Amino acid sequence: MRISRKIATGAISLLSFAAIAAGAAPASASQTVAPAPTTQGAKNACTPGWKNAGSIPGKWSTINDGCAHFGSKGMKMGYAWKVYKGSSICVQVKGFNAKGKKTWYNAGCGKSGQIKVPWGNVAATKEMKVKGAALLRWY
Repeated sequence: MRISRKIATGAISLLSFAAIAAGAAPASASQTVAPAPTTQGAKNACTPGWKNAGSIPGKWSTINDGCAHFGSKGMKMGYAWKVYKGSSICVQVKGFNAKGKKTWYNAGCGKSGQIKVPWGNVAATKEMKVKGAALLRWY
């Protein structure tokens, strides 16, 4: 099988573009080694505190914090939210019933609020369903 110079050049260009798009450095670029991550001062997605979110009008948007929260028998999980731009929102939050089954609890409507819901002996991410046009912070 004979490959023409035009096809070979096109294939190399295509592979080079794919490598650059995937984040690989060109072969001529100097290679630097990033230092290994440390736990001191490192930030991850599971840092405690307020998280930003947004919602759209007329549709429930589900948001989660991406962190596992470990519960224990009889534990309640706290949620809070504050709208900083937009209208009032309606909120539902995830908790767990006595059998450990996921349950959505109505947290009400408004520009801010907080609620504690049953969590129990479960490891799961915190989730909220939000309805209304707003930008908000929650935890």
